[in-house]
This record gives sequence, C-alpha cells and structure tokens, in this order.
Amino acid sequence: MQAKFHFKQKSSLLDEKINIEITGLPENQLVNLRAKMTDNLGISWRSRASFKSDAKGIISLKRAKPLSATYQEADPMGLFWSMLPCSETPKAQASPLAPLKTQLELRLDEDILATTSIVRRTISPHIKRKDLREDGLVGTFFYHEENEARPTIIVLGGSEGGLRHSNAALLASHGFNSLALAYFATENLAKKLVQIPLEYIEKAIHWLENQSQVDPKNLGMIGTSKGGELALLSASLFPSIKALVGYTPSGIVYPGLGASPAQSSWQYKGKEIPFAYGKIPQEVRSKVSRAMQEGQAISWRDTYFYWSKGEDQAEIKLENSQAAILLVSGGKDEIWPADLLCERMISRLKRHNYPYYFHHAFYPAAGHSFTVPGLPTTKSHIAPYAGGLLSLGGKPRDTAHAQFDAWYKTVDFFKEHLNN
Repeated sequence: MQAKFHFKQKSSLLDEKINIEITGLPENQLVNLRAKMTDNLGISWRSRASFKSDAKGIISLKRAKPLSATYQEADPMGLFWSMLPCSETPKAQASPLAPLKTQLELRLDEDILATTSIVRRTISPHIKRKDLREDGLVGTFFYHEENEARPTIIVLGGSEGGLRHSNAALLASHGFNSLALAYFATENLAKKLVQIPLEYIEKAIHWLENQSQVDPKNLGMIGTSKGGELALLSASLFPSIKALVGYTPSGIVYPGLGASPAQSSWQYKGKEIPFAYGKIPQEVRSKVSRAMQEGQAISWRDTYFYWSKGEDQAEIKLENSQAAILLVSGGKDEIWPADLLCERMISRLKRHNYPYYFHHAFYPAAGHSFTVPGLPTTKSHIAPYAGGLLSLGGKPRDTAHAQFDAWYKTVDFFKEHLNN
C-alpha cells in the first residue's frame, strides 16, 4: 500500500476546519508529519507532529494525539495554528487576499512517504471588489455580481489602522456584501487615532445606502478592539445599523492614541465625545514602567481598568441603538479588560430593558486576539509596540479555538439578524 492524504472540508475557505486522515501506512509505525506555509506578509511558518499509525495503518489528526509536536492534544487544526515563524521580516507589499498554500510532507525516518498541499482562500472566486475613494472615504467594497440587494456589513479594524481586508472578504464569501473601512493611519486619513469625526462613519453608511447591491434596511457593523469601541459608538448614534458585533470592544470611550495632553478618540458635530481618564494607582504605573525598562511585553489591562473606574460619563449609550448586539471577549485579555467592559455594557442594556437581541460570548482562556480563524496563533499573545512588545494575553491553542467559535457565532449572528 502507498501512504495517501485524505481531506474532509466543506469548502476551501480559510475559516473551514479541515479533517486530515492518512491511510496506507505500515501498522503501528512512527511517522513524522511536517507542514510549511508562507503567509500574505511573506513570513514563512512551519509546524510538525509525530504520530503512531493504528492497527489498520491509519492516522486521523482529529483523533490522534501527537507523540511529539508543535502542539500537544489531538486537534484537526493543530498543524495550522501551532505553526512557528521561520522569519520575522515581512515583505514590503502585503497581499491579504492571496490564497494560502500549506505544503505537507510525511516521512518515515529519512524516507518521504507522501507529499501534498492544501490551498485555503480568504475570498470566494465569485466575489467582486471595488476600491472606495469618494468624499474622503477610504475603503474596499466586496460585493456579489448578481443584481440583488444584499445585507451589507461595515468592517472596522483596531488601533493598527488601515483596512481589514481579510475579515471583510471572508464575510462576503458567506453571502453578504461588506465594506472594509479605514478610519485612520492610511492614505489621506488622520495619522493618529485622536478626535476622529463620527461623520466619517455616517458618510460611509450613506454611501452604502446608495449602492444598488446593498439592502439599506439590513446594514451591519463589526469592529475589533478600538474599532469595536467605534462600532458600539456608531450604533448608538446611527439607527441604520441593525446588527452589531464587537470583538474585544470597549463600551467606554477612552483617550485617543498618541495625543498629549489626553484627548478623546472621537468627536461628533464638532464636539469631543466624553472619555474616561480616571486616576491610575502608582503601583500600576510602576508595573508598566518596569516592563518598559526591562524590555518585557507590556500589559495595559490595569491602566484601562482604572481609567474607566467610576467614569460613567464616558459610557457609550448603546441602549439608543436599534441593533441586535453580539459582544466577544477573552478572560486573559492584557490590552484592556474587554471582558469586564462587555459585562458593563450588558448590565447597562439590561437596566434600560433593551428591546433587541444582545449577548456576550465570553472565552475565559482567550486573550485579545480575535480575527479570522485558521491562521497561526503562536504569536497572537504579543504584538510590536513603539520599539517594544505589547502583551495581548491568551495561549495559542485557547486563542485558536476561541477564534473559530467566535467567527462561526459571528456569521450565524449576521445571517439571523440581517435576514440573509
């Protein structure tokens, strides 16, 4: 018999879990499986696992616990999320929508038994795209070619700025239209996340409402981190938003990034949105200073916690929205206490007898990194920051599993509440 790979997956999309089975192996034999991939930033990743075939010469990654690997428990996606980077320098020009090719190699000692590759896509081939550069807006519109008005989702990134192409393209591949919308740190937009005018979001909503491919009665929005804060604030002001998802968001308006003295992140009709800037205990300040001096990853969780403590005037009036609401957070978030901030919003909605659907999807072991699933998460607990590192929290396996579950909940949520 000859060793052979078998794949079970419903589609080639990145968010589809893959069950890998290998047949035709010698019985009860130790073999080594290696995977390699180059991501859309040009960074190379590798993972490995050693397995013992069963009495029928079969290995199922869904059931088999690796004897030695870059991950520890039986996991159909273990080879993918446990990949480690072989290089740290991204290429100059990213290609976020290019297909990802993962190569697999199976060895018995030094002999290669079988090789194959898997191609996973962020965007379905039938999805069209249009760059939006009108009236000061910067975005990419993903839409379906058929002349049919569809539910449409605005996709906002976080404090990194720019466009979240992958999230938007993948949502469009599930039957929606989507608009990846930048709001700072790219092209002619503001360089810093300070006093961003909310009229910008209003203009994007109006632009969508005038597109023939868009059902204006079924507009959604999803934002991550600071983009989640912006999404919650937008929904509280603009009733056109009918379904809202916040990934690790804040229901409190916080200071902008990079301003001194502190200013709000947002403004509307020429007025600064009130923001939380409470007193920080000295021990919290000292902890951050020590981390900076020692070159350790910095956690801002306690800083944001004390900034918002008692600062009720900075709470977003989410009860004014007309949207179904899904909030997503991790209990190990080290950027800010999104779990506590989400619960604060849930309590507020309950106090106001909010008439629409709302839910907080809480993942106790996950950190701050919630994005499209299916990518390596071994570096998801840290991020570059001003020459140093930010602590995002969470362990790779927990983050990977939470990302899949939260994404499936997100897609189902939009399908239900945007009448797709």
